[in-house]
Amino acid sequence: MFKNNILDEIENEMDMFCGSKCVAVMKKPELEIVSRIPVADMQETGNSVIATFELPGVAKEDIQLNVAEDRVEVKVEKKAEKEIEEKNNYSYEMRSHSFYGALPLPSDVIAENAEASYKDGILRVEIPKAKKVETKKRIEIK
Repeated sequence: MFKNNILDEIENEMDMFCGSKCVAVMKKPELEIVSRIPVADMQETGNSVIATFELPGVAKEDIQLNVAEDRVEVKVEKKAEKEIEEKNNYSYEMRSHSFYGALPLPSDVIAENAEASYKDGILRVEIPKAKKVETKKRIEIK
């Protein structure tokens, strides 16, 4: 039987161990955090570099963005907690998922002038290119 990923394998092992009841507990929708590597793209225009990251299901508040002269860094940390307190039952569940990615920039940029927007799970970062200053110095040969 072909396994899609390690999570499918774990799910099958848990199902064999304690039946579908155990797997149902693992898949509570309010604690579901999808784990995958975000798709990233980089494109260069005449005046800027544009980086996009697909981050579906991530709240804007969970995203940390850093832009340097040579790279764009994205860090996502998402947590979900659920606490149930009933007469004879107490349950506390917590899940955490994080991602860190850094894309090298294809040319020199002005990091402090970068602008970012986040809409429909797509993070778009536009960074203006630095003007190349050609310096020419005459060197005396000894």
